[in-house]
Amino acid sequence: MAADNAESEGVASGDSDDSGLSVERVLTAPEGESVPIVSDRALPEILIDHAAEHPDDIALRWKRYGVWQEFTWEEYYDRVERFALGLEEYGFGDEDVLFTIGYNRPHQLWAWIAAQSLGGMAAPNYEDMLPEDIEKQLRLLEPEVVYAEDQEMVDKLLLVSGDVPSLSTIIYRDDKGMFRYENGEKTEPGDPEIVAYEDVEERGRERRESGAVSDDYLASEIQAVPAEATAMLAPTSGTTGMPKRVRLSHFNLVNLANAAIDIDPLPKESDYFSYLPMAWVGEQMILLAAAFVAGWTANFPEQPETEEEDLREIGPEIIFSSPKRYEAWVADIKAKVENTTRFKRWVYEKATSIGEKYAEYVIGDRNDEEPPAWLRGAHWLSYWVAYRPILDKIGLKRAKNVYTGGGPLGEDHFEYYHAMGVPLKQIWGQSEVCGFVTMHRDDDVQVETVGEVFPNVEVGITPGGELLVRGPVVTSGYYGMPEKTESAFEDGWLHTDDFGALTDDDHVRIFDRMDDVLEMSDGTAVAPISVETKLKFNPYVKEAMVVGDDRAELTAVLNIRYDNVAEWADQRDIQYAGYSDLTRKEPVLELLRGVVAETNEDLDNPIRRFVLLFKEFDADDGELTRTGKLRREVVVDRYSDLVTALYDGSTEIAMELTITYQDGRESDERGVMRIVDVDQPVLDDDRELEVS
Repeated sequence: MAADNAESEGVASGDSDDSGLSVERVLTAPEGESVPIVSDRALPEILIDHAAEHPDDIALRWKRYGVWQEFTWEEYYDRVERFALGLEEYGFGDEDVLFTIGYNRPHQLWAWIAAQSLGGMAAPNYEDMLPEDIEKQLRLLEPEVVYAEDQEMVDKLLLVSGDVPSLSTIIYRDDKGMFRYENGEKTEPGDPEIVAYEDVEERGRERRESGAVSDDYLASEIQAVPAEATAMLAPTSGTTGMPKRVRLSHFNLVNLANAAIDIDPLPKESDYFSYLPMAWVGEQMILLAAAFVAGWTANFPEQPETEEEDLREIGPEIIFSSPKRYEAWVADIKAKVENTTRFKRWVYEKATSIGEKYAEYVIGDRNDEEPPAWLRGAHWLSYWVAYRPILDKIGLKRAKNVYTGGGPLGEDHFEYYHAMGVPLKQIWGQSEVCGFVTMHRDDDVQVETVGEVFPNVEVGITPGGELLVRGPVVTSGYYGMPEKTESAFEDGWLHTDDFGALTDDDHVRIFDRMDDVLEMSDGTAVAPISVETKLKFNPYVKEAMVVGDDRAELTAVLNIRYDNVAEWADQRDIQYAGYSDLTRKEPVLELLRGVVAETNEDLDNPIRRFVLLFKEFDADDGELTRTGKLRREVVVDRYSDLVTALYDGSTEIAMELTITYQDGRESDERGVMRIVDVDQPVLDDDRELEVS
């Protein structure tokens, strides 16, 4: 999103805040955008309204056994009511925490809203968390009741339950392999009670039908939930340590949803496809708030393995995804084009050339001009001949509101999608602000920015370049961490720790996290993520870490995109035995040397040397967050010997690493990696670099 030299962007001067915090300039929403602040609505109240006003509209779909099951708003409320009444039987009530861990399923969403309806809050977690990380979160949140998707997640919970005295009940959804738990064969005395989701719902149904509670009992409970009550405990990304839990109130979520829908309205029953982790704040924002307020239809895939197929079947109007998914789509498209017939490749290249010219009038330097008639016609033809078949294969054929967030998407990727006619917009935010505080507007998409500020929100900037936020979307603080809350706020402003700038035309730019910006030995500031996103525009690079703090030049540690590089190698009859072996093949090293050299042409500070890591960066090894962000401090520390070798003239580096698997098992792997000088072709010197 930014040039690699972060100092190249000046910070415009402006008004100063009257408080003790030095605020150099403040941005608000564009003139004419006004959205009333709602201060008296809890999220479940909106569900009640939908069920009453248009009960037969489709609220949710879930693909099961190959068939899309539909749930109306009336059925939606019924499922929430049944689970809430059953959940209350397990002692759940006001200000209690429902800990959830599972895949994208309507059941987890129903459980969240059921908890909120009883005055409680939901605390979602990533489904691939390690047991030790689950234990840390359980000890912080101290829940009595946990929702778990399946046997694997129940096993992880039981593994740590002995150290979590608060935990009394585990509710599971998928009953495959669970009968031995309920009859006691796989549990120990003192373990939490294990209950099926459908049994909880059945208890709730019996309470309602027996007359134990009145027909309007839950509705009255919902009416008593104050708007300022915490609805969600969203996890932060955890780039610098254990994820914190952000208190997001009904007030926060409802007001952000109202603002987002005012900017980008779509009619009721527009389709949204839910496949991002439900623990991610952006997914919560859409499922819980925007889809609620707007009446959109949320669609859930059958399994994580069927996401691509299910996405294509739905062809949603609303797409919200992380940069990694957009990067992967581009890499996949480019790899397939490279391996197609000569004629099809020629058609694609011609269409791409037309699309790039057209994009200049949409998001480029000529966006204040109308494209000429011949270019509009050529782009229309290119769309139907080349772009539309590609977009159909990845599920974007019907996409109207297309967003990326959770990190910056490279300018090259951004331009690529707009060239194909995809109206992609960047948003910026974080868990502490419900995920969004800026967004591109339809008529003003600038690839180097993250858009303009939301209505009712203010974004400020300090003299040092840190961005600040205040407004109705900002959290009241972190759950169980008062000292973290105190340090995050100053004079009513939230410190974002993001390094950026405010442009003269009132857009926001993001360079990197404040702590991640590199300062080279000559004082040059470099935002490493801007260099890394350029590298990842190539279909053969999956992940990159650029280093150069206190150094005279930049170097990089790269992960190959295995499927694409493997296909490239297969076509050239290069023999290899898996990922590690492939990274040490000289033709592959030469391929990546060319990639880095090409990227250097667009950099003020080129990469001089690089290494292909013999394993992928992985969240289970603590190298990535669960949302796929690089934990730079952790990675630099873990690979400190490798970083040293990149600068001391070494030609190779041997390392032994402990690899952690998702179930907590560990193994040791040893590899010897070639260090490549970008200016020197890789020579065939017959060395065999061992990986064991």
